[in-house]
Amino acid sequence: MKKTLNLILVLGLALGLAACSKNTKADPNADLNAAATSSDYDTIVVDEAAEVAAVDNIEINLSPVYFALDEYSLSKEARNILNANAEILKIKGINNITVEGNCDDRGTIAYNIALGQKRANEVRDYYIKLGLKAENVNTVSYGKENPVCMEQTQSCWAKNRRADTVVVVK
Repeated sequence: MKKTLNLILVLGLALGLAACSKNTKADPNADLNAAATSSDYDTIVVDEAAEVAAVDNIEINLSPVYFALDEYSLSKEARNILNANAEILKIKGINNITVEGNCDDRGTIAYNIALGQKRANEVRDYYIKLGLKAENVNTVSYGKENPVCMEQTQSCWAKNRRADTVVVVK
């Protein structure tokens, strides 16, 4: 079971890295504008970043949420994604999850760890408001140490500013 999960995660990471394309836009906030349009946002969520985990042979598709530069507040789109994730977790009877906060590679290590933790906490708090039990929702910050895209482009940085919901398999 653990080998299957690791294989799924490695394949997901490989697909995420392959999906990173070079961004030729000169606008430093181009990724913020792209994230604001729902069609671009839906493409990122559905095509590139769905977290897939197998728990007792049940496939769980949980989508990450994305954040604007130097932000940790949840957008309307992020809340919609978390609503869908919470419904999946409730329907499948999944109790234990970890929210992983991530940042792009700009900024200091300490700043990004703190920002990633704020992002994870914001998602955790929202899940609790949706009815998940607080004791079953853990958080961790990876700062800039867990990128899904390695290029130094606006679109790549936007993909790394995220919070992932991961099923904890015991």
